[in-house]
Amino acid sequence: MHPYLLKIGSFELRIYSLMIIAAVFIALHFASKRAQAIGLQPRLIENGMIITFICGVLGARLYYVVFNWSYFGSNPSEILAVWHGGLAIHGGIILGVLAGVIFCRRQKLSVLQIADLLAPFMLLGQGIGRFGNFANGEAHGVPTLIPPSVIFQMKPDFTGFWHNTLNQLNVSANPSALTQLYESIASSAPAQVLYRGKEYLLREYVPWGISFPPKYNSLTYQEFGSMPVHPTFFYEMILNFIGAFVLLRLWRKDENLGTGKVASLYLVFYGLIRGFVTFFRADDLMFGPIRAPHMASLLLIAGGVALYVLMKRRQRKVEPAEAVEYDDDDWIK
Repeated sequence: MHPYLLKIGSFELRIYSLMIIAAVFIALHFASKRAQAIGLQPRLIENGMIITFICGVLGARLYYVVFNWSYFGSNPSEILAVWHGGLAIHGGIILGVLAGVIFCRRQKLSVLQIADLLAPFMLLGQGIGRFGNFANGEAHGVPTLIPPSVIFQMKPDFTGFWHNTLNQLNVSANPSALTQLYESIASSAPAQVLYRGKEYLLREYVPWGISFPPKYNSLTYQEFGSMPVHPTFFYEMILNFIGAFVLLRLWRKDENLGTGKVASLYLVFYGLIRGFVTFFRADDLMFGPIRAPHMASLLLIAGGVALYVLMKRRQRKVEPAEAVEYDDDDWIK
């Protein structure tokens, strides 16, 4: 974990920023070439992508601020401080899609065609961005000491379980104390805790947890010290890359562009991916007693399925009319 590639004085060339820039340029390059191949103006597509990207960043920040208003309401100067972290992908999707639709309407472009054209690169870019999260030590998972039965409960039970565990073990919620707790568990017998009438063991449940050092004081270190946590950024990165590969296979066929198939599958794929990864995330936003990403993921999946079904029905209505055979006399008429 190394948050910046280069540092000169107070200037830092952040890896997270480089990942975002790389994702944007990859999308611009391939989408504009594909647009030209299907008869669209590359410059028009590039302008639309830049506008959509800017609105997506604004939406991601606005979404994060709204769900953390208890903090930002008291610290309004932090609202624009995106360099301190705080971008929520679902907000970026919402405002980015809205901006894209408005742009297409004003330029008299097919919304579905442009959505199909860009969808694979949205998923690819989200995967690339997760490496930036790793570099920053953020978007992290729960400690790998947590039993799977707690992690996979639909209720947001992790917070209650964790506070209860620290109280029972008489451990302060600071990085050094949590690091000592982990070292104690790793070198001796697992710690036993009681939660809601059931006994649990704190031990290493999976071997691939990632520990973050104190050097950069990342968000993960601030919350869990040097405890190994689930690398949720890598979980999502790998799943996004797999989904993007599937979408790109469809994207290469001209007949799929403009049908809504690629865009609808993007919504379903990302809804499933984020919904799954959310079980392991420790820093998710909350909507009352519900994890906000779970709620947003359900809406994405429902929207993707609805769009796919709607376009399939529309295609079935059009196909019979296109299949009608005409006699020579009919063409004269």
